[in-house]
Amino acid sequence: MLNLSLEERKARIQNLQRDVNEGRLSIGDTIKRIRVDLYGMTQTRYAQFVQVSDKTLREIEKGNTDPRLSIINRLLSPGGFKLSCVSDTMHCRVEDATYGATYDKR
Repeated sequence: MLNLSLEERKARIQNLQRDVNEGRLSIGDTIKRIRVDLYGMTQTRYAQFVQVSDKTLREIEKGNTDPRLSIINRLLSPGGFKLSCVSDTMHCRVEDATYGATYDKR
C-alpha cells in the first residue's frame, strides 16, 4: 500500500476526477488508477481488499464484462467515487464522495 501524504492523495484524486470528467477514462481505467495510483496494490491484493474475485477485477479493468453496479461501486469506493445512473435524463453520474463533486456523463 502506498504511503501518500494527505496533499499527495488529494492531488491524485483531483487528477483522477479531471480525467473522469473529461471522458479520458473508462470505468475499468478509473478502477485501475484507484488501485495503482492511490493504493499501489496488485490486482490480487485489491480484489481481496474490496472483496471481489481477482478474475472479476481483471475482466472489469480490461473492459471485458458488464458487472453489476454494486460491484463497480465496491471497486470505486476506496477512491471516494460512486457511479449512479439516472434513467429519466439518460446519463450517468460519477460522484466523488470525498469532496462532494458530481460529474455528469451524457
